[in-house]
Amino acid sequence: QVEAWKAFDNHISKDIPRIALIDTYSDEKEEAIKAAEALKDKLDGVRLDTPSSRRGDFAKLVREVRWELDIRGFEHVDIVVSGGLDEYSIPPLIDAGAESFGVGTSVTNAPVMDLAMDIVEIDGEFAAKRGKLGGRKEVWRCMDCLGNIVTVADVEKPKCSECGGETESALELLVEDGEIVKDLPSPDEVRGRVIDQLKNFELDLSDAS
Repeated sequence: QVEAWKAFDNHISKDIPRIALIDTYSDEKEEAIKAAEALKDKLDGVRLDTPSSRRGDFAKLVREVRWELDIRGFEHVDIVVSGGLDEYSIPPLIDAGAESFGVGTSVTNAPVMDLAMDIVEIDGEFAAKRGKLGGRKEVWRCMDCLGNIVTVADVEKPKCSECGGETESALELLVEDGEIVKDLPSPDEVRGRVIDQLKNFELDLSDAS
């Protein structure tokens, strides 16, 4: 991380603020201190992005980071927060010492699906952040009960852990280097597949009104 922060500082235009993401591999306070000591006066802020990864009290975490930076003379370093923020979660974070807020999911009032992409492997080496499973994955689906099994990539096909049935890979390469590499099914084909899989579900309609 320190190498990445320094590389960003060395290669990015000087008019771009230096904001270090600090909650990747270890305690947020420790990473905040590392970033501040690495970039010193050039560091504009530290960013916390995963409030649910530790204790669940985001405001308390912001206070802790603010305290650790201040007692070491890094009062100039702002705290930037993001990750599932909305108009209700921001006021307590302001009171705790956060100065900037990254809001994405709640920008619109329409229903949303909140997701993120995470690095789990770099050049064949496992490199997952806290709370994530390292390594490339394979997802296997049981053709009998439709249960899913997640394994690391390049392993033998497992039996279903629920019913003992045969599994097949649920992952298909559709896009590579920005190009579609497989013909996509038609709406009728998708509908037919869904109807065919309905036999795997047991529906109890006795209590339906």
